[in-house]
Amino acid sequence: MTKLTQTGPSLWVFEGELTFATVTGMLAGGPKVDPTKPAVVDISGLTRGDSAGLSLLVEWLVVARASGGVLQYTGLPKNFARLARVAGLDFLDSQFEQ
Repeated sequence: MTKLTQTGPSLWVFEGELTFATVTGMLAGGPKVDPTKPAVVDISGLTRGDSAGLSLLVEWLVVARASGGVLQYTGLPKNFARLARVAGLDFLDSQFEQ
């Protein structure tokens, strides 16, 4: 099962896969970002991801910025970070809390 759960006013937890098969319905269900407070999505529960999953994370950043908000990710699995680097999405590193 793939799901994004809001666990606090500006905190979401992702669980499951971010793949071509799962991202279709997740775009509209992304985190709602308040422009006055940074939002954080914990993706440490990511079990599998591909380029479609990376695209979804980038799109959530674009939507957050368009609304004047800030979105950060935490808990990036190492294998997914490598995929981001291979895909030329090194800028994503700056979007992850350390």
